[in-house]
Amino acid sequence: MNFDEPVAPVLIAGIGNILLGDDGFGPQAIARLQSEYEFGGEVELLDLGTPALDFVDYLAGRKVVVLLDALSCGGAPGEVLIYDHAQLRKRVPGMRLSAHQPCLDETLFAAETAGINFEQVTLIGIVADSLEVGTELSPTVSSAMPQVLQLVCEIMSQQGVNVRRRETPIPQLTWWNKAGSSLLNES
Repeated sequence: MNFDEPVAPVLIAGIGNILLGDDGFGPQAIARLQSEYEFGGEVELLDLGTPALDFVDYLAGRKVVVLLDALSCGGAPGEVLIYDHAQLRKRVPGMRLSAHQPCLDETLFAAETAGINFEQVTLIGIVADSLEVGTELSPTVSSAMPQVLQLVCEIMSQQGVNVRRRETPIPQLTWWNKAGSSLLNES
């Protein structure tokens, strides 16, 4: 990350480990958004993987942050849950905690302490069904993906961001997919 360059005021970030099944929901959602939609220049889409202490650095300079992540609790597998900034500060819904992935609550607190003031922070999560080793999402989580993509577009529209669905999606040749395939599902 280059701290000398201005950042887009809107960040849509996918969080998760692509190698652990549904935990890779965030990165896969970002790839689908990049493939299927065009956003105005005020939006940056990032696959943050499993951010560590640098997580707060990606939030600096942002006004609107939308996080996409798999949740380990809070509802039935495949259920889409939405948390706003106030809800996240009160309760972090099943966020994974490890030395490599600090709690979202701690990251938001660190951002606020550093003087980063958000207009909006939203977590769109899908309750995971399987966290087994592999790069495929479970059918339960895959079937909820279109709902999440639509929610992201609705949030962007509410923020005055121009979003357009591509007539022909751009194939995403990601390292976790088979060579020559794309992320496009019949959804």
